[in-house]
Amino acid sequence: MSIDLKVGQIDPPSIITDIINLPDPVKLGITITAYNYDGVGLYFKIDGYNAAWTFGTVNLGLIGAGGNLQQNLDQFGSRARPAAETAETITLRLRAYTDAGYLNLKWTYLKTLDVLFIKSDDGSWIQDFLNNFDDGTVQGWAVANESGNDAGFPTIGVANDFVLSPPWSCKMTQRAAGINLNLRARLWKLFNTPNRSTVLALIDIRNSRAANLYVKYIQIQLDGTVNVYLGKPWDTAVSDYLPIDRWTRIVVPLPGNSAVTIRIVHCLLTKAATIDAQLWLDDFKIISK
Repeated sequence: MSIDLKVGQIDPPSIITDIINLPDPVKLGITITAYNYDGVGLYFKIDGYNAAWTFGTVNLGLIGAGGNLQQNLDQFGSRARPAAETAETITLRLRAYTDAGYLNLKWTYLKTLDVLFIKSDDGSWIQDFLNNFDDGTVQGWAVANESGNDAGFPTIGVANDFVLSPPWSCKMTQRAAGINLNLRARLWKLFNTPNRSTVLALIDIRNSRAANLYVKYIQIQLDGTVNVYLGKPWDTAVSDYLPIDRWTRIVVPLPGNSAVTIRIVHCLLTKAATIDAQLWLDDFKIISK
């Protein structure tokens, strides 16, 4: 086969989400990488299918011979919110064409993606940690500059401009030190996980930025290793690669009986100096069973 498809950082891929307080219908967003191993450039598109789901079709455009393309597919699929824990398998279909009109099909590649909806309040899960910041503190979370931030940034504090559970959320603010910089910072905390077979982190985040900043990616790292990657690699294109001004839930499996540092890395392109970007975190949980 001369084309290939990767979903996320872990293959074969799986997605877990908690249905508590999710909207109905629920939406599926994924970051994919399509590979062209053919000797000529090809035009790629992707869709999916499962009886319970509705998927869009996304034209990915031209990928040159031997090249690849990474792209975030926001709200790529949707389904009615399940009432209870539900495990499903969806199929992603990547197709490659020889023409820009997507008429002359050359390759088709199918990949299955496991999707698990859990219900964290159904009595089968133990809530080991809850950081909702409602005591008016950041509850042990910290921030660090990775690149491009002005002196004294990023900052961290509690905020009430956007919350999931009033009155407070945790807010990291980045400030650009110049133009055309890789503006990157991390929000992080060390946890000691319970000694159980299944341990999950439930991470609810929201990102925003001022004009002349552009969001490139968000990573969830465990002890410095990327576990979840949403968006595209940093570049100088004047484009957002992730949705802004919207809450996103990410569920990450954790090792049991371990000390693990969870890092939420927020990366942007700067097109002006001394302007700000924000990342909010609220109702962070670790659950297990």
